Amino acid sequence: MTTNPMTPLTANVPRSHSDALVTHWYGWFFFVSSLFWPRLCIVVFWIFGQFMLDAFHHNWLIQVVGFLVLPWTTMAYALMWALTSHGVFGWEWLCVAAALFFDLLTYGEGRFLIGGLFRK
Repeated sequence: MTTNPMTPLTANVPRSHSDALVTHWYGWFFFVSSLFWPRLCIVVFWIFGQFMLDAFHHNWLIQVVGFLVLPWTTMAYALMWALTSHGVFGWEWLCVAAALFFDLLTYGEGRFLIGGLFRK
């Protein structure tokens, strides 16, 4: 029996298992990109702007911890700081809170995916 080289990888997999496999890979894509993109934005903020230093009052320790632990929140706080008159006020805190939720969602998704590697 020969197989066509253009046959999709899920061609011989039952539909329910195929859907789970696709969902699993979308989860990994979300997790990895959620770890990468906010950190890239923070690095760009550091290189091309002064507002990272201003937003965190020239405290490099908060910036590094934010970069490592809460990248979405750090990025959102710095961006909200730069958009207005050097402060985070009113509705901007909702953006920072949404970024904190996204950080927590990223860690929850990562825990679920990494835990799935050891489940069988």
